[in-house]
Amino acid sequence: FFFQTLPSQVSPVVTQKVEERKKIINGQYKCFEKMNRDQPYNKSGPYCNRTWDGWLCWDDTPAGTYTSQNCPNYFPDFDSTEKVTKYCDETGNWFRHPETNRTWSNYTLCIAHTKDKLKMAYILYYMAIVGHALSIVSLLISLAIFFYFRSLSCQRITLHKNLFCSYVLNSAFTIVNLITVVNNPKVVQRNPVRALTSTILTSSLLLPVLLVIGCKVLHFFHMYMLGCNYFWMLCEGIYLHTLIVVAVFAEEQHLHWYYLLGWGFPLVPASIHAVARKKYFDDNCWMSVDTHLLYVVHGPIMAALLVNLFFLLNIVRVLVTKLRDTHRAESNMYMKAVRATLILVPLLGIQFVIFPWRPENRLAGEIYDYIMHILMNYQGLLVATIFCFFNGEVSRLSNILIIHKGIFHSNCDIIYYGSLFLSRNKKIKQGNCNFLSHNSDFFICIFSLYQNLLRFVCLYLYL
Repeated sequence: FFFQTLPSQVSPVVTQKVEERKKIINGQYKCFEKMNRDQPYNKSGPYCNRTWDGWLCWDDTPAGTYTSQNCPNYFPDFDSTEKVTKYCDETGNWFRHPETNRTWSNYTLCIAHTKDKLKMAYILYYMAIVGHALSIVSLLISLAIFFYFRSLSCQRITLHKNLFCSYVLNSAFTIVNLITVVNNPKVVQRNPVRALTSTILTSSLLLPVLLVIGCKVLHFFHMYMLGCNYFWMLCEGIYLHTLIVVAVFAEEQHLHWYYLLGWGFPLVPASIHAVARKKYFDDNCWMSVDTHLLYVVHGPIMAALLVNLFFLLNIVRVLVTKLRDTHRAESNMYMKAVRATLILVPLLGIQFVIFPWRPENRLAGEIYDYIMHILMNYQGLLVATIFCFFNGEVSRLSNILIIHKGIFHSNCDIIYYGSLFLSRNKKIKQGNCNFLSHNSDFFICIFSLYQNLLRFVCLYLYL
């Protein structure tokens, strides 16, 4: 949920826009207040007087020494983790640049890595597009599988379908936002409505939905779908908890409450965030993350993750302690359903735990950005893989369908029988690829997934 705006070019001369000027004026005001408030310099020897250099405030500095502080955050090209230096010479005067003969502060490090950061921004940008595109494709395939096999129809699969739909919509809104807003500096830098109105007359490349409703409404739907993702995951946890702990393996539940929680409740924080953002932090396209108003959306999401984790741990406790001697086969079946959700909740929620803790070191920060983008942009692919492609029942039904359709007489014979022969030699049992099993091996899991994908390819070619 954070994206860097991709500038059209990087210039060493930074254009001061309205928001940047406001920050500078505010910094100047605070600097003069500080200079008037601080005590006079009381050390012996020459020194340079406290001053405001136009961007930063400098304290009294002993002669012959360097002083430094972090780069300001006024401009998008500046790296606030780098340092600005200023030299006080032996005579007690601030250093003057030989070309201009004016006092000079060294801001060169603030933009030293701008080209590298721009390159990384584009890498992360395309990673996000590819990740969400793969998520949409895998989720649509999973939905097609769930709808095709009618024997899979049950309440738990219905919840899976709704979860998948929320991820498809979220990925679609994210891709639209990336292409039409994040990669369009004219939309971000100018008034969105005016920019979009002028774009209608000059270009036909923007998506019609963005041209009509604007980037802020697009951001609202993105926030709404983000909430739907996690509250449908909470619905999965509540359903399993009710099924196993509360109702003791009762089959039918009233799903309309789940629809209300999954699709209805996320409208509340998304709407509150939109109203508050409009009133208190109305930046262009609502792209800035420098506001606590984001917790209006992220707070309920974190609460849903914690509640879900509690439910799942309680389910595991019940299955392990109370159902050890009775309902052994049934408890094993439900344990398999719990495992997938138990794996996904920490994986999907860890980004909200480590999000505020971005390292200040440049290399560590880049590694952090890559990890965060993988966790955020490939969630749909992860959900589809665990809930569908690693589903033993889906694999079993695909085998039955392949045999029933007589696909063994097609060109897939060699591929399928080869994989089947290898699986027998590897002693891979159907549906044995689960992450929590003590018998699981990473390479066996990868091979089993590869085998299932071959089956789906053969099935697709036949149909």
